[in-house]
Amino acid sequence: MSKGKNTHKKTYYTLDELKGLAEARGYLLHFNPYFKVFELKDKKHPENWCWVIRPSNEVKVGQIRECPMQEWDDMIDFNIARLKKNAVSINQ
Repeated sequence: MSKGKNTHKKTYYTLDELKGLAEARGYLLHFNPYFKVFELKDKKHPENWCWVIRPSNEVKVGQIRECPMQEWDDMIDFNIARLKKNAVSINQ
């Protein structure tokens, strides 16, 4: 039996990785264990926040492993767009 490299492709993010993704985009990601939801906040305007929901069905996400990495990437982008849209409507 030969020893080979582990070719297992990573499927899920860690909480720290998700926080880093949000931070790189100018947002804060926080997991609220009491409500079992993820909250996304605009760093410059923390009063502008939302629960992280899936674009496909608008259901709140309660666990990291509910979604693979690609879905998390899409969800973060989708929810940031929601926050930006909300910020524009508030400022008008």
